[in-house]
Amino acid sequence: MNQKANNFQLMRELSLYQQAAIAATLMERMLPNYQLFAEVSEFGDSKLLRNILDLCWEWLTVKKVKINFERLAEELELVTPEVNHFDMFGVYPAVDCATALDMMLNGICQLDAAEFLNVAKISQATVARLIEYNTVDEDITTEAELKKIVREDPLMCYEMECLAELIALVTPMTVIGREQMQSLKAWVKEQGLTNLAMELPQNPSSAS
Repeated sequence: MNQKANNFQLMRELSLYQQAAIAATLMERMLPNYQLFAEVSEFGDSKLLRNILDLCWEWLTVKKVKINFERLAEELELVTPEVNHFDMFGVYPAVDCATALDMMLNGICQLDAAEFLNVAKISQATVARLIEYNTVDEDITTEAELKKIVREDPLMCYEMECLAELIALVTPMTVIGREQMQSLKAWVKEQGLTNLAMELPQNPSSAS
């Protein structure tokens, strides 16, 4: 668990805008989870979430931009699925994605970097949930054993490596402008995978 703690501590040491940039980049890796769920379940609004994330990037890269983030949070709540209404695993990563985006909005509205850190924590929790789901038929008798399995799973290792890479990428960025945004989005595209190791859509972002 040390690497997780270390990543989070390193992220805390960055500026508010640097932490927001990391959170927005992580959201790019989580958004396809919601998009897939919406497509399969015919519930929700992927375009709304895409638009909200684009506006978060706009806030980051265009200073003094006027955006009603409170209204967007209300709209987001309406398209956040209720877990007990759907009998499919995909509802969990979809809810995590919407929840993380809501925290992103809270972080922007309140200028609270802790909310951007929460986005990173939710992304890892989504990964942990999938690993636990995949081990449901295995003979695991203790909580400690399950935690060890989750911690050592290649998917969790990949998630932690991605966050470490992102922190290293963002740390030298003294400003977050269009160029930096494009660089971070290019990094997501280069990875080619969501946080759950699904292949990213060919055009994951409409913003440039």
